[in-house]
Amino acid sequence: MVWTTTPTRCAPGRPNARVERFIPQSELLPRCSAVVDHGGSGTVLGALAHGLPQLVLPQSADNFINAEMIEQSGLGQRLLPEEVIPDAIARAVVDVLADPAPARRAAAEIATMPAPCEIAHILRERYS
Repeated sequence: MVWTTTPTRCAPGRPNARVERFIPQSELLPRCSAVVDHGGSGTVLGALAHGLPQLVLPQSADNFINAEMIEQSGLGQRLLPEEVIPDAIARAVVDVLADPAPARRAAAEIATMPAPCEIAHILRERYS
């Protein structure tokens, strides 16, 4: 388990837990089986691109919409703030780990899409 936050804000953890201020998603996500996140667009899209099921714990703004979309599309689950207790998180993580196939299919579809630089090139050619 990796948790990115200010390390001084955390109590000493378990031997299988690591607290870091920052880890690039490109280094972390390929090593994950699932992602527990707040529903920010960067993390949601990164997890989708890597085929990882998600448990989304939305905090504010677009987090709630992203969490709802992940759950409705079968790519993971969400827990609303009033539902976030350790047992509920543990159950939800077990559930999302049990069926990673939808997230893997989403990643395969994303992999067929053009990269942003390709889209920029197409738009530049078309509208310049």
